[in-house]
Amino acid sequence: MKRLVIFVLPILALIVIACATPTSAPNNLPAPTRFAPSTPTSAPTALATATITPEATRIPTLTPSATPDAKPIKIGVLTDQTGALSLYAPLIENGFALGLEYATDGKNNVAGRALQVIVKDTASKPEVGVQVARELIEKENVDVLIGVPSASVALAIADLAKQYRKIYIAQPTFANDLSAKNFNPYVFRTSRTSVQDLSASGIAFRMMGRSLIQVASENQMGIAQAAAYYAIVRVNGGYFVINDNSDRRGAILIPQEAKDFTPLLQKVVESGADGVIVTWAGAGFVPLFTQMQQVGIFKTMKVFTGFGDNQTIKAGYAAVVGATGIIPYHYTLPKNSVNDWLAQKYKEKFSTPPDVYVESSFTAAQMLVAALKATNGNANADALIPVLEKLSFDGPKGKSTVRDYDHVLLQPLYYVKLKNNDDPDFKFFDLIYELKSEETAPPCFLEGEYKSRCR
Repeated sequence: MKRLVIFVLPILALIVIACATPTSAPNNLPAPTRFAPSTPTSAPTALATATITPEATRIPTLTPSATPDAKPIKIGVLTDQTGALSLYAPLIENGFALGLEYATDGKNNVAGRALQVIVKDTASKPEVGVQVARELIEKENVDVLIGVPSASVALAIADLAKQYRKIYIAQPTFANDLSAKNFNPYVFRTSRTSVQDLSASGIAFRMMGRSLIQVASENQMGIAQAAAYYAIVRVNGGYFVINDNSDRRGAILIPQEAKDFTPLLQKVVESGADGVIVTWAGAGFVPLFTQMQQVGIFKTMKVFTGFGDNQTIKAGYAAVVGATGIIPYHYTLPKNSVNDWLAQKYKEKFSTPPDVYVESSFTAAQMLVAALKATNGNANADALIPVLEKLSFDGPKGKSTVRDYDHVLLQPLYYVKLKNNDDPDFKFFDLIYELKSEETAPPCFLEGEYKSRCR
């Protein structure tokens, strides 16, 4: 496919870039399970009171086969076990543990040095994230930091990594600023950026047709996302059938407290558009899509929206079946031996397939081990940075490459259609198109002292 030109407006800075999808669904989800770290963490602080529960599923501890006198390499894994994004904590922890197992062939050591993982809860709060990350560095003497879901927490930890000259591998947040105005050489990432998502969406919109219409919640996130989508559609040759200007964003904005969407949705049906883009943040998600089905939108045009994790789709996406969207990973999509291993091992240990953010955590472990092997176990940032900047490897999604100047991980993304939400093995999607890493590679957004790195 011909690569599309992506034009990014300043409005992108307004997009909420925490690790969550633009749409919302019921939160009556089952309690997640997570593994316990192989090395006990220190007592939680007053701000971060929760830790891994005694009854939680434990992933078997790897037996190190390191040189007895060799100093271990300490890895601080930061998650949001008790915060707004706590659903993703077990995915991060379990994915990273399996990534280490895969990358070290079950030995849990590199160059004779054992890998020691210490997990901390950031509670989805920047001040807590900084506090526990500093504790990991100063008291636990960790060599590397991994995580975290929240964009605001990730940005705060990135500053700390620079201060202490420690490598920080950011995931699963897709905060673009980590690779733009808040970039520093100590931060790498395995998660995609928000601009990579937008680039992928632009290709999907082109495949939907030239004439589009938007439906968005009338709140900050809905309006900001609609503005970003408007810019991408227009620069790539598409147009909106109503409100086709930068002020109105080609959108029908619906108050979040609305109960009856029918009159506004009838305008969508009568618009004659090839497709409708739906961005919804907050309550009302299920009624909105239920009424979209009732008025016949799914029968007359293509529907594009956001998809979340497997449990969220199972709980609240029955009325969304038939819609399309971009996802960073689903275990049924990549066809390669690494993904096969991950899917098999994850199901063996947790009786469920790997979910969306397991992959970026697994990949972070692969990235770290590959770099440590190249430095012969030297975990010093000055040794790791030049190695990481040249790194290209095969992960669960296939070939991934670190872009040396801004540390963006170039990686595939997926344009999919939701075919059901009740498959017992979460086989929810049909693949429409796999977006190659070069198709979604973002522009360089570095600023200030690092701007000259762009090329």
